[in-house]
Amino acid sequence: MGRRMKTSLDIGTARLLSTGQLLPDARWHMKAHSHSFHELIVVLGGGMTVEHAGRRTVAVTGDVMLYPAGLVHAERSDPKHPVESRFMVFRCDGLAGGPLVRVTDERGRIRQMVRWLHDDGHATSALIQVERQAMFQAVLAEFFHEAGPGDPPLVANTRRYVREHLGDSLVLDDLARAAGLSKSYFVRTYGAATGRTPMQDVRALRAGFARELILGTNLPLKEIAPRAGLGNEYSMSRLFRQLFHMPPGQYRRFHGRRQRSEQ
Repeated sequence: MGRRMKTSLDIGTARLLSTGQLLPDARWHMKAHSHSFHELIVVLGGGMTVEHAGRRTVAVTGDVMLYPAGLVHAERSDPKHPVESRFMVFRCDGLAGGPLVRVTDERGRIRQMVRWLHDDGHATSALIQVERQAMFQAVLAEFFHEAGPGDPPLVANTRRYVREHLGDSLVLDDLARAAGLSKSYFVRTYGAATGRTPMQDVRALRAGFARELILGTNLPLKEIAPRAGLGNEYSMSRLFRQLFHMPPGQYRRFHGRRQRSEQ
C-alpha cells in the first residue's frame, strides 16, 4: 500500500513502549505473525519485503511502515542489500484493524528523530522519558503528514525507482522506460509536476541520501559516494558545493558540532 490513509487516530493517546534495531543480516526473516501492539519500522539502509493480506510490499532506504495491531505479516531481508532498520512498539487509539501503510521520509525528519529515540532508549530520567513520548508523537505526526495526498503517481513512482537504484548509473532513458512513457512526454509531465527535470531530481535524491550517510554514519566519504551513485568523492564534493555550499567533510564537521551542542 502506498500513501494516503484515513484514520480516526488520536496522536495525543500515543504511548511509546520500546524501541529496537535490526542490523544488516542477509538471512534475516520472520514468518507470518501479528502483534497486540502497533509497530513502526524505519528503513535506514538496504531493503526488505513484507507479505500481508495477500499483498507484497517492498521497502527501501527512507521508507517507513506502520503495522497496526492484529495485522498478519511476514518479513524478509533483501539478500543482496540486507535491511537495517529501527523499530518502535507503541499503543495508540484509532489504529487497530487497519492496513499496512508505507510512506517515504523525503525530508529525513523521521529517521533523525528515530535515531535520537533509540539512542536515548536506556535513559531512566523522568524528564527524558517525557521528552521521548513527545518526540514519538512528533514522529507519528510527520508520518501521517507524509501519508496524506502526496506527490502525483508519476513523480512518486519515479522517485521510488531512483531510490531503489541509487547505486546504479541512471540515465533519462531508464526513467522514461520505467514510467512506460516516451522520453519527451515524460520530461514535460515531470517538469510540470515538480518544477525541475527528472535528472535534477535524481541529483537531489542522491545528494540527500549521501547527506544522510554523512550525518548518520561514520562511513568514509570515498565509500559513501558510490553508494549514493555519485561516482567518487570528488564528484560528490562538487555536488555538495552546488547544493549545500560546502564540501562533504566540512558539512559533516559543521553539523556534527551543531548536533552535539543541541544535546
